[in-house]
Amino acid sequence: MSSSTLPEPPGPPGEFELIAALKRLIDDVPAAPDVAIGIGDDAAAIEFESGVQVMTTDTMVDGVHFLRGKAEWADVGWKSAVSNLSDIAAMGAVPLHALVTIGVPSNVTVIEMEKLYSGMIDAFSQFGGSIVGGDVVSSPVFFVTVALTGRAREIDNMPIILQRDAANPGDLIGVTGSLGGSAGGLRSILEGIEGADADMLKRIHYRPVPRVHEAEALVEGGVTCAMDVSDGLMADFEKICTASDVGAVINASDVPVPTELKTLFGDDAVQMALTGGEDYELVFTAPFDLMDRLLARHRGTVTHIGTVVDVPDEGEHVIALDSAGNTIELEHRGWDHLESK
Repeated sequence: MSSSTLPEPPGPPGEFELIAALKRLIDDVPAAPDVAIGIGDDAAAIEFESGVQVMTTDTMVDGVHFLRGKAEWADVGWKSAVSNLSDIAAMGAVPLHALVTIGVPSNVTVIEMEKLYSGMIDAFSQFGGSIVGGDVVSSPVFFVTVALTGRAREIDNMPIILQRDAANPGDLIGVTGSLGGSAGGLRSILEGIEGADADMLKRIHYRPVPRVHEAEALVEGGVTCAMDVSDGLMADFEKICTASDVGAVINASDVPVPTELKTLFGDDAVQMALTGGEDYELVFTAPFDLMDRLLARHRGTVTHIGTVVDVPDEGEHVIALDSAGNTIELEHRGWDHLESK
């Protein structure tokens, strides 16, 4: 057999392909009886006598999630806390305790690490939770890993957990805040764009706001299905559709977009809002009457952007339509950490 006929070696897996493979392996092992929710949601949920606790973890790596020399250490710390706070919020829970592990190269100073931790402490002070321990290891590349626990909120002494598998055909889709600002901030940084509009987008990118307080309002309002937008709206809502066995139609013209994003990037703003990651807003579903009450009570904070439909026979689970009702063709659907660059 000549070398030209040898089979091509398999390419690297995508992030979600790898997660699915690992989930299958984990699911083959019987779960402990106190595990209420295992792998596959924004956080795991464990039942204790005192209530239900949720647990999540996230890692930020230099050169992947931020660029040393462009990001302030305090901002890196803030964002590493927020990415976990957002997962806790996506479950509708109250943040509790954090463990922090840092991988430290030889050229990182104590002062820089103090700034990193000050950013994390600021975020936890504002939105809940506190650092209670962790680890420090040597690493050729700087990274910070945060593991955070939370407590499920209760209504009438019943723990309520927002999950990805609770969407139903006919539900409306809502989102908090606006989308695309973080992607606009990153693009402004990489392209060297200056000015007041770029500065606002950069602040959104470096200092995102976890929707912990908004999550409380969703739980109290009766919402049961939600997740945070960290990998991009289209990619993330695809996870809800897969978990709930449904489809979705997003009305792109209804998706809230920062004014600064439209000003700087024009028509690109819509694509950035649909596929940009690290917004850390909450996307959720609710029946018509419930969504109507939420919109009335939280106008300006919550926006109706689409509808849950039956799972399609073929094609993407989630499609986005323009104002004329035409399907929007997307260059990509969101962020994949393992996608070949």
